[in-house]
Amino acid sequence: MVKFEQLFQHLQKPSLWERSAEPFWDDDHISKGMLEAHLNPDWDAASRNHAFIDRSVQWLSTLIPAQGKILDIGCGPGLYAKRLSNMGYAVTGVDVSRRSIAYAKNQDTQTKYVCKNYLELDYDGAFDAILLIYCDYAALTQAERRELLARVFQTLKPGGVFILDVFTEKHCPDKTPRTSWTLFPNGGFWNPGPHACLEAVHFYENNTVIACQYLVVSKDEIKNHLLWNTLYTPQTLAGEVEPVGFAVKGVYNDACGTPYDGEAETFCCVFEKHT
Repeated sequence: MVKFEQLFQHLQKPSLWERSAEPFWDDDHISKGMLEAHLNPDWDAASRNHAFIDRSVQWLSTLIPAQGKILDIGCGPGLYAKRLSNMGYAVTGVDVSRRSIAYAKNQDTQTKYVCKNYLELDYDGAFDAILLIYCDYAALTQAERRELLARVFQTLKPGGVFILDVFTEKHCPDKTPRTSWTLFPNGGFWNPGPHACLEAVHFYENNTVIACQYLVVSKDEIKNHLLWNTLYTPQTLAGEVEPVGFAVKGVYNDACGTPYDGEAETFCCVFEKHT
């Protein structure tokens, strides 16, 4: 049985960049809901809606040499990778979710899919472009972002591009911490059995870092999921990426190449590896 002392301890505000011990992306139950969200053509959930992805892929093809080599990290079930492979690119997709990678392999034999944490990339100067789409970069901790940038730099060819998008402060205009709770008597996204989900939103670093905390309480256990997000400006993102050896090649409102005006909830940066 769940004890009050455990619950009280979990309800304390997490430390900055604290990582939960519970799996999320590769949790056997949660990954079912994540895959469903990826595959729903109308949802902007785990992936953006499929009409957006179609436009995005067309724009990306204007930035990457024809038949070039692309590494799609955090590829999920291959929604970008398959479309790019169909356009003649040599694509490798990397994702930590076994369920998503299994689905992608079953649907797409052209792309090479690898089930792996992209913080463990070990390619050497192999790719013309690396994609990290739908604001995954901002979900990483500071240490994880430094590790990723070093590996991305090593993985790209000279002159290759790293294309990523992030959220801006317009994504979260209300900086007020909040809590709520919901009962799921018949199970739900977080757990297949009866449970309650206590949700809290915490702010750090002058409200530019956000932790969404989901405390899932069932009869026999408590699972504490922490999902982080960092809000960026083009200047703060460039300040992290440029020192590794990149130069800003372009800034856009989104990963479809919409001209940048500073009014969107996201922006997309194209960074070029120095030759």
